[in-house]
Amino acid sequence: MLWKNILPAVGGKFRPPLPGRAAHPEPADRYRGGRIGAMTPERLGDIIDAADIGDIEELMRAAPEIEAENWDIQHAMDVRRNALCGCSWDILPAGDGGAVAAMLADRFRRELADAGGTGEGESFARTVRALTGAVIAPFAVAEIIWGAGGRLAGFVPLDGRHFTARQGTGLRLVTSDHPEGVALAEHKFLVHRLGNTVDPLADGKIRTLAWLHVFQNYPIKDLLSFIERYGMPFVIGKLGESAWERDRELIRRLIRNFGSAGGGVFSKGVEIELLQASNNTGEVYFRLLEYTGNAIVKVLLGQLASSAESGGLSGGDAQSRVRQDILEADARALEDTINTQLIRPWTLWHAGSLRFAPRLVIRTKPAEDARAYAEMVETLYRAGLAADPEEVGARCGLKLHRRDQK
Repeated sequence: MLWKNILPAVGGKFRPPLPGRAAHPEPADRYRGGRIGAMTPERLGDIIDAADIGDIEELMRAAPEIEAENWDIQHAMDVRRNALCGCSWDILPAGDGGAVAAMLADRFRRELADAGGTGEGESFARTVRALTGAVIAPFAVAEIIWGAGGRLAGFVPLDGRHFTARQGTGLRLVTSDHPEGVALAEHKFLVHRLGNTVDPLADGKIRTLAWLHVFQNYPIKDLLSFIERYGMPFVIGKLGESAWERDRELIRRLIRNFGSAGGGVFSKGVEIELLQASNNTGEVYFRLLEYTGNAIVKVLLGQLASSAESGGLSGGDAQSRVRQDILEADARALEDTINTQLIRPWTLWHAGSLRFAPRLVIRTKPAEDARAYAEMVETLYRAGLAADPEEVGARCGLKLHRRDQK
């Protein structure tokens, strides 16, 4: 990872950073440090101990690895990610900003929609998918690519293993020239956290999921050993004393021709007894796999009832398979990251005041809730009460205005 020092211009007026990228990935980044490999309790304990003192490289590397290698984690994470990314969103103007606020909201909406479209980084939609990595990892980072004059050009998601907190509580970017890390340039990075703890390095589900991943590996290995022992035939050849020296090697070669089936050659005077566990059906391994799989799904989705089958008000879509409070919390956290770390500096550069700052709104209400809300508004209207068009529009995903009363 190379580093180009891009800092906000200083002076009497608030100005955007210089256009371009600050972090430049190198080909060596793909294999530098290698993979964590086999995860054992001892290995995981060492990784967590290192993270507790700020050395988070291996913890951040473990987060995407366990998602890629564990099908239960991958499935549940895909459901949660798709639930958030499938929600509609909009950029709403500041409530008291008038025409200026409406103009700024429309301009930012267009820049956000066009971001990444000219080869300058990734689009907003792909960046949101990358930022959802903060569900498992303590944080997720994406660099903001600014264009000339503070135009939003795109985003570049960064691998979490390139960051360290050894120098303090703040994150620093580890580069080839600065192995101790460099401070993040202001207004150049989106650092997304779900904020469940005071210590940012203790956020995310990685510590719980990593242990479940380790525990799940053992019954899988034992189940495969069980199948190898009890699911395949064993061929046994018994030879008399006169044929032992003459035919032993011949019989051994014949047994090997049976392929993966096990076997052995013994003299007739040898007795071998295969000791079996009290439960030789393999059920204990399947039960343990089911237990750890259910635990992973509950950690990530908050429920089991509709995580694998269609159900809920939405007929089995992604939103119905994630507990509603979790989906709303993910949406509010993402809104906070975008509104504070992206929209506010953009507004200051273009308007000079946060009074006109637009805001990202992600709509997480199921369709049935929106229908019930619309019926409630209609009932109130018939009772002589008028609802605010902006509030109703935000809830229903529509841009509303009052019609002329004639």
